[in-house]
Amino acid sequence: MNTTPANALWEDRDQFEDESSIENEDDITVTDSDFERLLIAPSDWTVSTIYELIGKQLHLDPEYQRRNVWPAKAKSHFIESLMLGIPIPQILLASKAGQKNSFLVLDGKQRLTTIKEFIDGKFSDGRVFKLKGLRILTSLEGKTWTDLQQNSDLADRLRHEPLRTTVLRGWENESVLYEIFYRLNSGSVKLSPMELRMSLYPGDFLKFIISWTENLGEIHHLLKKRQPDPRMADVELAIRYLAFRDQQTAYVGDLKLFLDEFCRKKNIDFSSNPSEHQRYMSLLAEMDEAINVGIVEFGERDFSKKYVSGGYENKFNRAVFDVLVGALSYPSIRAWVNSNNGAMKAMYEDICRHNPDFVKSVESTTKSKEATQRRFNVWYSAINQLTGINLPLPIIK
Repeated sequence: MNTTPANALWEDRDQFEDESSIENEDDITVTDSDFERLLIAPSDWTVSTIYELIGKQLHLDPEYQRRNVWPAKAKSHFIESLMLGIPIPQILLASKAGQKNSFLVLDGKQRLTTIKEFIDGKFSDGRVFKLKGLRILTSLEGKTWTDLQQNSDLADRLRHEPLRTTVLRGWENESVLYEIFYRLNSGSVKLSPMELRMSLYPGDFLKFIISWTENLGEIHHLLKKRQPDPRMADVELAIRYLAFRDQQTAYVGDLKLFLDEFCRKKNIDFSSNPSEHQRYMSLLAEMDEAINVGIVEFGERDFSKKYVSGGYENKFNRAVFDVLVGALSYPSIRAWVNSNNGAMKAMYEDICRHNPDFVKSVESTTKSKEATQRRFNVWYSAINQLTGINLPLPIIK
């Protein structure tokens, strides 16, 4: 692994990353008719009621809650707000398909997680949950839920505090939930759809990917991340690589649907075939090796970036990543590149200079079926001509 200090690699994501090929709201196909059967049911539940539902009808899936979590002080402030009766934003739930009284969380997971942790008496990492940094109820500083229960008035204040909750029922198209999710998170910082995907498609494969990306590695180095990405760019990129390597899931021009379907299938495979875990560990190891070799071949600043007007752009480009890492993930290609230093980079630059269709396929409508097919066809064909090695193309219909 490259040992360049992380702080020397760090750049602001918006300056570093070309977001044209990132999964976003443009991938959602939804019409007004999809909302016609949507039922909105306000229901103010108490803290006690919510707590009783968690883990039974209301699943927070703690395996997936490792990113973008509140610090301990913020959690204490939230409990203090409840004790003071300060209005907090509503919790938005959606009934699970085919399960009338089982819910997934669209908005409010951190609030619900904080309630569960406080009443359970410990944070997810096992530390005792003691209130700290309180600004108003300073007499409760250092107290746990067990301590509060010694005073029935204090305990009842928290138990009976109402939480404004809205439940969405009657939805038939999952795109409706994605649309609502994006609108809830349409501020200055857009959240990744991966969190919602994990609620819609919980399973062993997604647990595996989350666990794998918790360990800093080549993908974080490439993305210039000093820690697992709060916006789950590392998770999305790993799944994207695996999906295009997969020879069972077809890409039809809808990135969201493609990743959804891939995750759904892999969850089933992981639960029925224990050997899948090792197979995908090997595939991810191939991705790490591909990134390593790519950085050596192209250079730290140029790998997975567009080449235009005689130079490389500053922004990381997922569409370029797809084809470069896709090809380099095969050992035979890496061996050839290691024996022919500079040849792949020279070919890439030559294609960018003389093949405008390839350039368009990585700079505009990069998620369309035509653009995706074009960039893989052009690059893999060029690889074959350069090395004599024929690579299997992703399934694109």
